[in-house]
Amino acid sequence: MSVNILDRYDRTKDGSYVVSFRVDSYKALFNEYDFSSSFAKRDLKEDFVEYLIDCVEEIGRRNFIVRAHIPKREKSQKIEGRLKESIRNYFLYLIKLSRKEIRRITTKIFFNFSLSITLLVIIFFVSKGREESSSVLFMIFNEGLYVAIWVLMWPVFSDFLFDLRNEFRKIKFYRRIINARLEVLYY
Repeated sequence: MSVNILDRYDRTKDGSYVVSFRVDSYKALFNEYDFSSSFAKRDLKEDFVEYLIDCVEEIGRRNFIVRAHIPKREKSQKIEGRLKESIRNYFLYLIKLSRKEIRRITTKIFFNFSLSITLLVIIFFVSKGREESSSVLFMIFNEGLYVAIWVLMWPVFSDFLFDLRNEFRKIKFYRRIINARLEVLYY
């Protein structure tokens, strides 16, 4: 008997997966150290964010909705709207952090690439005027510059191929959560 991990999720009539959670109060979703801020500006509780992210990762590229189960005594259209806004704002904040990381990685790539090209130009001009029977010291210096270029270029390739790609994936992933429909059911 093979068990599909997606079997643990309910489905809507249109086939979307349901990321469902139940709390005793809206306040349970927010960081307890941040009660002076309004609901829209509060940080979400890390456990709640992790739960959302883990569920959406399991669901993958399939459609999903987020369904909150809240006690009837907490029923309020205003707070319901603030919850939606809080989730949206928190994941927009995570997107902002990813964009900041993209800028940092891009700056590092540009710096390493520029320095590598500069060293390559130095090698070209220094080698051009030298004879083939140059001193051993010059040959060691020349080879050392080639090694430095490789050392500088390796992070360029790895950052470009892996780190940047990962940050762009995070942004796309967070946007999926932001764009997900949020239903609030009262028990």
